[in-house]
Amino acid sequence: MRSLFFFVLLAASLTAEDVPLAELGKKIFLDESLSSPAGQSCASCHNPRTAFADLRRVSPGAVKGKVGNRNAPSLMYAALIAPQKLEDTYDENGEVEYIVEGGLFLDGRAHDLSEQVREPFFDKNEMNNADEAELAGKLRKASYGGEFQSGSDEEVTEKGYEALVAFLREPVFRPFNARIDDYWAGDKTALNLSERRGLEVFQTSGGCATCHLTGAASWLEPLLSDSGFDNLGVPSLGEIDPGLGGVTGVKGELGQFKVPTLRNVALTAPYFHNGSVGSLKEVMEFYNKRDLEPERWGVTDYPETVNHEDMGDLGLTDQEIDDLVALMDAFTDRNLVKVTDFPKTPKGVPATEERKAFFKEKDRPDLGRPRRPGGP
Repeated sequence: MRSLFFFVLLAASLTAEDVPLAELGKKIFLDESLSSPAGQSCASCHNPRTAFADLRRVSPGAVKGKVGNRNAPSLMYAALIAPQKLEDTYDENGEVEYIVEGGLFLDGRAHDLSEQVREPFFDKNEMNNADEAELAGKLRKASYGGEFQSGSDEEVTEKGYEALVAFLREPVFRPFNARIDDYWAGDKTALNLSERRGLEVFQTSGGCATCHLTGAASWLEPLLSDSGFDNLGVPSLGEIDPGLGGVTGVKGELGQFKVPTLRNVALTAPYFHNGSVGSLKEVMEFYNKRDLEPERWGVTDYPETVNHEDMGDLGLTDQEIDDLVALMDAFTDRNLVKVTDFPKTPKGVPATEERKAFFKEKDRPDLGRPRRPGGP
């Protein structure tokens, strides 16, 4: 009887705080009852079996006939993307200007991950909830609803968002266990000859490393992105999309989209913000000869802001293109190969608590400030 009494007291003492927040976030991530109508979860567009990306060009929403307007990117390493900031740099004339870096969504409209996880629940082309009251009611009724019985609607949904952020910060989303990591750690046998040639092109004549950084930046290991934005002049497909410029109102940023990480890129076709290019071979050919073969690629949404300085006429050979494509396989994390249900966390990946300092909140910048001292 005394043992039974003890376990009754123990059960009564367990509160929502005793349940690991990341574990709760995973349940929310996989829950198809949280859309309106029911049937769509976060995992519907960020498939755990395909590097948490969507292999469809755009994702269908919960409402029949509704679809998104962008290709759903991988959530791998999403928690490591730096919060939004204005970074000082220099233009071609040596004048100081401020450019947007960091932030979430392909157009950078979310300051950080905490903002990003909220929007899909209420987007009419995605999960289609009317408001936080509707979402809070669904969380309370879920199989894990015992964790959401106390508090206002706002407090309930806020806890749900915090749980999702905690889940996306878990080690499984940042394993850094691709063959390229072994190579950078000193194992020169980790890459074959073609991949090594590709890495040389990547870091030199291809100019890839200019934006897809191969050194440590906001994280200890290379994220293969500078978290910046650029207009690559990708083929138009669907409605005209202003990208970052639609968020900031700056004309020079129209058509710019976030530079993605190249980690696991071989698993996440189709490519670019609108899914307009279907293979990595085509992507490399586009970078190499976009300006020489305009009839092949067609029109782009904002030709006046296209980057012609860093790409479009690279002069790479067919062999160099093939080597670059081969290199992309070396960016694939081993725990994402042949996933049948949900990826496993490799041994030795630091826990979230061990990397806590990297997840400190940062203040939102004023995107409306002048981009040049004393100017617009």
